[in-house]
Amino acid sequence: MNNNVIISIGRQFGSGGSEIGKKLAELFGFEYYDKKLITLAAKEIGFVPEYFEHFDEKPKFNHAFRIFDGVFSGHYQYDNYFSNDMLFKTQANVILKLAEEKSCVFVGRCSDYVLRNNPNLLSIFIHSSITDRVQRICKRMNVDEQKARELIKQFDKRRASFYNYYSNKRWGHCDTYNLSIDASVLGEEQTVKYLANFVNERFGLKIGID
Repeated sequence: MNNNVIISIGRQFGSGGSEIGKKLAELFGFEYYDKKLITLAAKEIGFVPEYFEHFDEKPKFNHAFRIFDGVFSGHYQYDNYFSNDMLFKTQANVILKLAEEKSCVFVGRCSDYVLRNNPNLLSIFIHSSITDRVQRICKRMNVDEQKARELIKQFDKRRASFYNYYSNKRWGHCDTYNLSIDASVLGEEQTVKYLANFVNERFGLKIGID
């Protein structure tokens, strides 16, 4: 087993978890992966990324996604069927491969469960007040408060279903993660600093924090 540092971040929709993960990766010089994993996983099977996004952080459904002739990049294949489980396994293999190669920050995609046997894994869940989340979504997606609340409910439900199905654990529950933090208490920048200090202590690093 190598000494790569692996940080997995779960997050509520609108909590700023992705932004915090990205800033944490930049601070430590780690690779950062969120939806990029979809593209990497798609390339693993020669699959057009746009079709792979259909399954992003969604639970299993009672149907298969049909792949018609010509949707494979640069190839023409006979009709085939790829289940959610097959696509999840491909993405999981990408996560495992990347964790072997370098220190990484993964956001979502059940990465903490996929890497559960890695002794250098630190799993974090980021949540935030509903007020902060609504404000963030309104600004980011240019929607009104009612729509923001609807999106929060929709995405959180989807992420929970996906995570609970594939991990057999409980999305968002504190006992699922090494650390759960409310980003609305300190704000985004101070939450990054707090987590950076936590990472330093956990792995014996000495990254400077102003």
